Amino acid sequence: MKGFARRLTVVPTLFLAFSLALSACQRPQDLLGQIKSKGVVRVSTDPNYAPQSFVNAGGEFDGFDVDTAKEIARRLGVKLRLVTPEWDAIVAGNWRGQWDLSVGSMTITPERQQFLLFSPPYYYTPAQFAARADLANAIPTVDDFSGRLVCTGVETTYEKYLKGSLTLVGESIQKQISGAKIITLSTEAECVQAMQAGNKDIEGVLSAITVIDDGIKSGAPIVKVGKPVFYEALAVAVDKSAPNSEGLVAAVSKIIEDMHKDGTLTKLSIKWYGVDLTIKR
Repeated sequence: MKGFARRLTVVPTLFLAFSLALSACQRPQDLLGQIKSKGVVRVSTDPNYAPQSFVNAGGEFDGFDVDTAKEIARRLGVKLRLVTPEWDAIVAGNWRGQWDLSVGSMTITPERQQFLLFSPPYYYTPAQFAARADLANAIPTVDDFSGRLVCTGVETTYEKYLKGSLTLVGESIQKQISGAKIITLSTEAECVQAMQAGNKDIEGVLSAITVIDDGIKSGAPIVKVGKPVFYEALAVAVDKSAPNSEGLVAAVSKIIEDMHKDGTLTKLSIKWYGVDLTIKR
């Protein structure tokens, strides 16, 4: 009886160990597997960065980045869930698993590569200065922004450019100015909106030309000044600290390459910007 009793206690123990091992094998261990298992990819976006991403009149997210994120989710075979963390939290990395991807027109820089992994660029934008319309005669060139109060987004390449500390990957700075006074808001779109609301302290804004064009289209009292001062290669980002994220980066990179080849990104660019910004100039 003692031997039989021992066998009865050993068998359940072995069965439990086998069940746990089987469960561990079945549970996706890499980030891509977890996303596909859940059937949802969480993508960070900005609710106030038109025309890249914004909330439309129907209360839904819209824009070039949003459409790009939708297509990435579709090709991954999962649903899209959009979240709206602050930009400075996104570029800092260490997302703590709160979202999976950033599809937010992020420029690849050496500093960001320390914390983030990037796909190939999905489009390219020029960085453009604009002045308040009533100052157009006083600020005819970008050099005339020296000593002027320029607004831009916090923790952006534009802020780093104004501080003289910007470095890019695969791109070069066309013209560097110095001496501008800097004020930062959450996004450059908010800078444009502040001038549109009558802010007379802000004398200029530095942003992607897409944001400047959208502001002019919406009636903001701004005018472009000079040529673009640098060009940006914009990519999808993944948190480097996320465990086993390489598979997700590879899958998204393949999707971006396919979207370039089949013309999807070109169609989206023309839809939102009126020009094809998917080709490196």
